[in-house]
Amino acid sequence: MIAEGPISIPTWDKGTWTTTEFSSRSEFRDFLIKLFKEPGKYGFDDTSHIFNEQARTYRTNKYYCSFPRGTKDFITYWNEQKTRCRTGVLFRNTNSATGADNVWFLPREYYMWLNFLPIKNKETGKFDFPDVRDAQYHMALYELLAELHYKHAAITKKRQIASSYYHSAKLLNQIWFEEGVILQMGASTSAYVKKTWNFMNEYKDFLNKNTAWTRDFTPGAYPEWKQIDRQKVNGRWVESGLKGVLRGTSFEKSDTQGVGGETSYFFYEEAGIAPSMDKTFEFLRPAMTSGLMTTGMFIAAGSVGELDDCQPLKNMTIYPEANDIYPVYTDLIDNKGTTGKSGLFIPEQWSMQPYIDQYGNSMVGDALDSILEMRKQWKKDLTPEKYQLRISQMPINIEEAFKFRKESKFPSHLVAEQKKRIEDKEYSLEYVDIYKDVDGKIKVRETPRVPIRQFPIVSNEIDKGGVFVIHERPIKDPPFGLYYASVDPVGEGKTTTSESLCSIYVYKNPRQVQKQDGSEQQTFVEPDKIVAWWCGRFDDIKRTHQMLELIIEYYNAWTVVENNIPSFITYMIDRNKQRFLVPKSQMLFLKDLHANASVFQEYGWRNTGRLFKDHLLNYLIEYLVEETNVEELMKGVERTVFGIERIPDVMAMVEMENYQEGINVDRLVSLAALIAFAKVQQANRKMLTFKETTTVPTNKNTKFAQSMFRNIGKTNVPGMQTIRKNPFKNIR
Repeated sequence: MIAEGPISIPTWDKGTWTTTEFSSRSEFRDFLIKLFKEPGKYGFDDTSHIFNEQARTYRTNKYYCSFPRGTKDFITYWNEQKTRCRTGVLFRNTNSATGADNVWFLPREYYMWLNFLPIKNKETGKFDFPDVRDAQYHMALYELLAELHYKHAAITKKRQIASSYYHSAKLLNQIWFEEGVILQMGASTSAYVKKTWNFMNEYKDFLNKNTAWTRDFTPGAYPEWKQIDRQKVNGRWVESGLKGVLRGTSFEKSDTQGVGGETSYFFYEEAGIAPSMDKTFEFLRPAMTSGLMTTGMFIAAGSVGELDDCQPLKNMTIYPEANDIYPVYTDLIDNKGTTGKSGLFIPEQWSMQPYIDQYGNSMVGDALDSILEMRKQWKKDLTPEKYQLRISQMPINIEEAFKFRKESKFPSHLVAEQKKRIEDKEYSLEYVDIYKDVDGKIKVRETPRVPIRQFPIVSNEIDKGGVFVIHERPIKDPPFGLYYASVDPVGEGKTTTSESLCSIYVYKNPRQVQKQDGSEQQTFVEPDKIVAWWCGRFDDIKRTHQMLELIIEYYNAWTVVENNIPSFITYMIDRNKQRFLVPKSQMLFLKDLHANASVFQEYGWRNTGRLFKDHLLNYLIEYLVEETNVEELMKGVERTVFGIERIPDVMAMVEMENYQEGINVDRLVSLAALIAFAKVQQANRKMLTFKETTTVPTNKNTKFAQSMFRNIGKTNVPGMQTIRKNPFKNIR
């Protein structure tokens, strides 16, 4: 790790070599923060030809130094280059247009990579030194800033950015020049480690052949190098050298394979296809700390592979601070330009050929225009699944990189439209605390708390309490049977290892309303809808149970509970409130599916086998796509209203967008069970009828208000009429 200070950096200052002094590590860090921009904004000029001046010399002469070996000038040259490869290099030049100073800092391994470590150039097909590219420079600065902040690094990248070559150079730079470093490179399979190890073999051979920095390694083959020179002195073998160690590790058999002992740097190769990388990271932490001090650094870098395999990289990228990853501010969260913090994301438009100028600057705008034009043709030629897969490998924002690629079980176009309606605040929502007053009556009051917006939630998130959200308060003295609820419980309180949350939804059944307005009587059906929900958990499991109890009582809701975890059912029985629980015998959807026959609990349903995936989800999907109404927006222009508009929870939409087998979808479990229960009940029971004598005012406001079924009834707007259809025509 970098010393606390003072720090002396070789500096090229407008043609003259000098040094720049920093009194401390923190002063150096603050200086570099000011230099950290993003590709397209670094403004490289002809100074970038000095960045790799040594490589240019070698390319022309086939050697670095013309001085005879062993001479003073020879030794001075190689010592100067060694210093630059250990400290990094500052470059200063004057902007010819503005007269201001331009300053760039090349981290140590980046300088060494550009000048002394040739790679297989994909564009020429030959071994040559890497060209200056601002995206790679940006990645090098990011990792250095992470180290200076005692943080770790996560990099989600486009393909073909030479990450494996660069990180091989980073590890080799350390073992070549530093004493006693313990370095590791790991991957989910040994094939990835061996492939990158070959790059280091190429580097090692080139350095030993073409520089004055010769190094021997004993052992010196995969999977371990140890920098030791063995010589015979007076007839005895004597070991000397820096004694640094580099190990290659794969995790096919165990997430903890080889993670014991001190670690200076750990590079996780192909992190986008590493389904258990997060576990390895946790096991590694003790090897990179001493008490409360951070002594080592974890670097994860990769392009996104199958979504089942990339969840750890996704979480590190989207939730950097919760994972101890160095965060950067970015406007590449999604295609809306949303800004926020993330790990480092390297999009397709950075350092994309041919949109790179002669100095290595990305021409980002031109690259983006080209990408978007290219995608128009892809959209015509490819299936939706293949199109999404292709752009995930060439993403222009983080959302694209991790977006679901297979054909979704859910109607993606309806989900996206409903998500936008909710985000555009077309639904009236209240965030409230729920409690009992001194008289024992259940009340709600406004709260500044907000619902959980992360998915999946970070396991060690401190506050998982969430907030109770109300779309529609219960009617006065609600009769039993008007409201149903569904609970997906949790079995414990405080946890830093589980992503599961407790989830409850409250559903209002359709009802027939007879309204008396003087001598005129009006009869209509008020449609069903989701009226309230809560998703969260408290450190005290009893408090979680109390939250569920209050919500259920507030709506007088008959409640379906998943009984894989029976603690909430036991809690309700102990309080003599089992009347709110739906007995297994009343869950007719289980009988229809011949499910849970061997489950003997009296209340609730057991989520066994593929009951949720193959059956309950189908009830939910049918509910989403059901055509509930057709409204005429203006003469000749109609819009079909689908059932999904009855669910005003944006996080339910997020879970639908991201659904795949193997991830926690607590909201969807409770929601699917609720809809399955409600639909079968409605098919076997008469609709509730309510009589009201209150005069109903005519709504002359055409703008969307509280009810999303505003077109059921009459309108006085000229040129418009309501096409009335039975919203329950698909109920068998």
